[in-house]
Formats: sequence, C-alpha cells, structure tokens
Amino acid sequence: MCAEAENFRNPLCHVQRMHIGIRGRNDECGQPQMEQSMETQVDRSLTERELGTLKEFVENTLRKGGTLLLEMYGKGNQHLKFDEDLVTEADNAAWQLISSKIKGSFEGHCFLRELSQDQINSDECPRFLWIVDTLDGAASFQAGMPVWGISVALFEKFWPVLGFLYLPVTGELYSAYAGREALLNDRAIRVRQDPTVDNESLVLVYSRFHQDFTSTFPGKIRNFGSSAGHLAYVARGAADACFLKNVTVQDMAAGSIILEAAGGGITYLDGRPFHVGEFLDGRRIAEPLIAAPTDYQQSFVKYFSRL
Repeated sequence: MCAEAENFRNPLCHVQRMHIGIRGRNDECGQPQMEQSMETQVDRSLTERELGTLKEFVENTLRKGGTLLLEMYGKGNQHLKFDEDLVTEADNAAWQLISSKIKGSFEGHCFLRELSQDQINSDECPRFLWIVDTLDGAASFQAGMPVWGISVALFEKFWPVLGFLYLPVTGELYSAYAGREALLNDRAIRVRQDPTVDNESLVLVYSRFHQDFTSTFPGKIRNFGSSAGHLAYVARGAADACFLKNVTVQDMAAGSIILEAAGGGITYLDGRPFHVGEFLDGRRIAEPLIAAPTDYQQSFVKYFSRL
C-alpha cells in the first residue's frame, strides 16, 4: 500500500450526508423502505486532507485510464453498427487498470460490480464502496464520436463521498465533494441560474426519447450519447436539463453527485425525488427521470407528453 493510501484506513471526522445514497431495505411485506434516522445520515467520514489526497489519486488514475482508452477510440469495425468486441476489450482494459490501482492502494475498499445482493444487504458490506462505469457512451466511443468517458463514485456506508467523470477526448475532468462543491478541471461549476425557457434553451435526451414523448419545447433537443456526460453538462450550465431512462446505478452514481453539488437535482417526471441508493441491486431504472436545477424540473416537464 502506498504511503498516502495509508491515511484512508481510519476515517475520523463526522459530517451529514446527502440523500443520494440512502440504503434501501424491505419492510415486513417485502416493500422497499428507506432508512431515515439521523444515526444513519451522520457517520464517520474522511478528513479534509484525506479527501484531497483521494481526489488527486482518483483523478490521476482516470487520466491513465483515459490514455489507455484513447488508443482504441474510434477503431470499431466500420462494417458493424456496433462493434461489441472492441467495446468489451476497451471496457475490460480500463476496468483492470482502474480496479487494480484502487485495490492496490486502499485496503478494504470494494467495488459494487463485484458484490452480490446478499453481500450488499449484509452487515458485512464493506465500508467504502466504489461504483465505476469504465466506458459510459460506448456507442460513441467505438464510432469515433467524442462524448464518452469514465465515471467513478465513492460511497461510504451507502452515503456519497466523491464523484468523478473524465471525458478523455475533450479533456474535461469533473469532480465533486458530495453536497459541497462541483468542479470542472478544478474550477467551480454551477447549474444555470435562469429558469426561463425560450428558443435558446437546451434539453438533452436519451436515444429512444422520440419513441416515448411528443414535445412542444421551444428550445433545442440534443442527444450526445452519454448519460453521465449529459448530467455533467447540466451541472456546468451548458444544458438546462436532461431526460434519462433505462439507466443503471453505474450510469448515474458519479453524475448524480456532481449535479447535486452544482445545485441540481434528479426527480421522476411527477416530481418524486430520485435516490440512486434504491438501485444498488443492479435493476435498470425504467421510469423516465429529469435532471435540472433544483426545484425547476417541472418547468421543463410540462413541454413533454407521453406517447
């Protein structure tokens, strides 16, 4: 274990956590219930020094992963609409690099993708849990289009600690301390402050959006092919809002942390709050979501009707 990683064995200070990572349990009827006690929400956490060192470590690791993926970027078989072999090779290579770096440096840390549902629900679940998507935007990656990246989130006892998204082609490195500050290449970012909807407003959507909705939205509608990228663009104010559907916790974890730290939030279309922690069991999130500046989601939803 490296010297700087030794610091992460013994988290010291106490802080209150955001709602993103609330751990879901089932009631006596088998229905999911959320733990709301202050004891759950206030827990030991990392010191400021430890957070800073951990942030630097992850960012360096993501840059190395991005360099590796760039060697395969855009090299999909041109005779195929989607080169699954290339995507699998790239994903496995990035996963091996990133997971080995973290496992080799932080004793006792685990990855969500390596745990069973029973392990996640047990009292023996590791304190520090990493949620990693080594290739968000795979279709764009294999086709040579620029919006794809690596997203990484760290949770402590099911509460978010840090979120990262690295877009290697554009060099954008997003990071966030949960509930505190979101950064793009170490400069603070915020969601758009003007909720006015006009012909210059921009909403980002998922790839099958046109099959689900009709629209009277007066602005622009775009899809760049990366769920995490869309969340980051809303977080830095490049887009007003984004719609998401059929995503997983790997797609959402890091982007959710970044968005909320930048002043945004994610809800279902009827206004119910969305919690990433409810989907740690690997279920796809089939119901549409909207990400936008906090309390302004309905300002955009009203322009879209379900088919």
